[in-house]
Amino acid sequence: MQAEALQRQNFSTGGIALPYSSDMRKALQILTLSLLTSIPAACGDDAEPTRPADGTVKMWESCEWDGQQEPALCESSLSCSRHGVCSPVCEVISDCPEFEGFDMDCISADLAKVCAPKCNASNECPQTGGVDLKCHQFYCIGDS
Repeated sequence: MQAEALQRQNFSTGGIALPYSSDMRKALQILTLSLLTSIPAACGDDAEPTRPADGTVKMWESCEWDGQQEPALCESSLSCSRHGVCSPVCEVISDCPEFEGFDMDCISADLAKVCAPKCNASNECPQTGGVDLKCHQFYCIGDS
């Protein structure tokens, strides 16, 4: 029994098989490490989307990045509204663009008043040419 315990201390497999030589042990370690490092490398080939440059996001496009609203992304004549899109700035409702079959409001946002499309009677939103808008509490908002 003591002889068996001594064999196990010398990297034995319990007496049934021959113990690994140090060269085999090194080769196994190298193989294991190479397999472990190749898996993340294979998954890392997908390029992450890059953030738009400040001041380049156009009207009705998203001003959100990584789940946060980024007002600096919007073109200078636009404001990042609370519904997550770069909206035209307005003083009165006549400053806002018109969408056939949809009403528009000029509402107060954080820093300025912005144009906000309203949902129609069927809870639909206009196609703005930017992000798809969805109806939420009578207004069309970005999908965030």
